[in-house]
Order: sequence, then structure tokens, then C-alpha cells
Amino acid sequence: DFYPDCHRYKKVGEKEYLMSVTSITGIIDKSRVLIYWAVGLTKDFLTDKFNSGEKIDLGLIYEACDQHKIRKQEAADIGTQVHDWAEQFSIAMRNDQSAPEIKDDWDNRVVMGINAFLDWYREHKVKFLEAERLVYSKKYNYCGLVDAIVEINGEKILIDYKTAKEIYTDMYYQVAAYVNAYNEENNNEIERAMIIHFNKETGEFCIKEFSSEDLKKNTDTFLACLEIKKREKELSI
Repeated sequence: DFYPDCHRYKKVGEKEYLMSVTSITGIIDKSRVLIYWAVGLTKDFLTDKFNSGEKIDLGLIYEACDQHKIRKQEAADIGTQVHDWAEQFSIAMRNDQSAPEIKDDWDNRVVMGINAFLDWYREHKVKFLEAERLVYSKKYNYCGLVDAIVEINGEKILIDYKTAKEIYTDMYYQVAAYVNAYNEENNNEIERAMIIHFNKETGEFCIKEFSSEDLKKNTDTFLACLEIKKREKELSI
């Protein structure tokens, strides 16, 4: 069972939530980069105000400290729109429906991201086989939601859409975990995967590909994260 409001899962008839792929890789700390980014935004905001001759009072300091929240929301609006459109497109193509609408009043960065995605889709003659596929590893007892399974040049490939400023290594392990669970259910049908990345600030589109060797190494790392997560949970009880 999937609970979309909290994006969590349970086995039917059980009370405890299952560990998801993203919660497991969340054990990897990425705060150092975010701290530097947030401090830099605060510094730039106050420097601009100071150079313009504006009085630096307590209210302005509080406003400076909120800049990371403001910038994060602005960026999320761009990247998330492209990401959501791509997800809707995958589902539409899978079900032989019309593509979702691209509205005239959308930010140009959103439209550019969508067009880049469509260029990739047409150039590689991508066929969407599955979209929004729930996968579960009975062997390791974790689950997740796969964005898409596609066919390119006769080969099945798992696709994971990502919205962020860049592609982070924890995303590598997430993709490998999805492939591992999918293959457990489907007799090892997939040997390659791709992250389709939409820059959350610009809407720009890029692809990171993973070979079977990459996936093996990244699966091993994911399973190490799983063991840490399980032990952390035991110690918190």
C-alpha cells in the first residue's frame, strides 16, 4: 500500500511502514554543501544592501537569514514543473494518450527543459513500457516508486527523473536500488539505467547513464546504507 500524502509504504495488513529507497539513502549527509550555499546567500544579500546604503537593522538580518528558503522555493517551482510534466508525459505515452499541455504563461526555463526532454525522446525513439511502477524487494524488504521503464533500440532501461541543482551520488544508489528490486520481480531483465536530471534553477536537462557494472557497485553501496539505516533504527528504540 502506498500513502501518497506522506510518500510512505506498508505491507498489506501490517502496521509498520516499510523503508523506502529514498529514506535509506537519506542516511548520506549532504548538509556541508547546503550550509555553504545558505551562508553565501545570506552574505550576498546583506552585502548588496550595505553597498546600496541601506541600513542593516534586525528586520533586514532576519530577511537575510530567510534567503535560502526563498531561493529554494523559487528553484523548486522551475525544476518541479519540468519534472512533473515529464512524469505526466510518461504516463500519457504509456497509455496511448495525448501529451500534457504546455501552457503559454509558463516560465521560459520550464519550456526549455520540456523541449530538451522531448528532443531526447524523439531522437532516441523512446518507447514507454511502464510508468510510476511500485517495486518491492522481498529479499531486502524495501520498496520504491520507479518513474519509468523504457525501451531504446530494443533494450529495456530504467529511468529515474531527478530535480536538483546537480546530480548527487545518493541518486546513483537510489537508481541501483530500483533496478535491484525490479529485477528481483522480473528475472533480471534490466542491465542499464538512466537519471534524467532537470536543473531546479534553470530547467536544463541532462542524462547520467549507468552500465551493469555501475549498477552492481552502486547496489552494494545502497545495501551498506540499508544496514546502517536498520542499525540506527534499532538504536533509536
